Amino acid sequence: MILKGQFAKLRPINAADAAITLKWRLSDRAKFMQSGAKTVLEQGNWISNSLKKENEITFIIEFNDVPVGMFAVCNINKTYRHCSIERLLIGEKKLVGNFPIAFESELLLCDYIFNELNMHKINGDIMEDNKDMIKFRKYLGYSFDGVLRDQYIINGEFKSTLLVSVFESEYLNKCRNRLSGLIRLSQL
Repeated sequence: MILKGQFAKLRPINAADAAITLKWRLSDRAKFMQSGAKTVLEQGNWISNSLKKENEITFIIEFNDVPVGMFAVCNINKTYRHCSIERLLIGEKKLVGNFPIAFESELLLCDYIFNELNMHKINGDIMEDNKDMIKFRKYLGYSFDGVLRDQYIINGEFKSTLLVSVFESEYLNKCRNRLSGLIRLSQL
């Protein structure tokens, strides 16, 4: 399954992506993500294990057929029709430049979640220090549902996360339009 937009293409992650995704995960751009693998072998093992999960799909984001980031839909619950979006990371910012790759990737993934997976709601959590993502989710119309206090340990320090969600109707009536607008604005 491949999701294509005007600029971004999302394809499922595979074992050959271990080195590049590890590079991104160890970069400063991933400072708000949970820690993970430290070697290419560990990253390859993580990818292999994630490919076995029926309730998770990790995508590689490509721009001009070059991997530039990753994004995932996780915790897919078909009974209660909700899931979470995680791991949005543009690892090759210089290659992306001012193109709206992150916005279009979100649009493609959310359309897939609501249209193909038939979900009712998307959940997520945002590290308390990730002010840009908090503002972005607020602008898109996500609801802020609470705080998980001291949820993760990052660099030896406890960090809380903010819980967010968006219903399909909210996505269609507000969020999708705002994402489309951001994509159009970036083309001016």
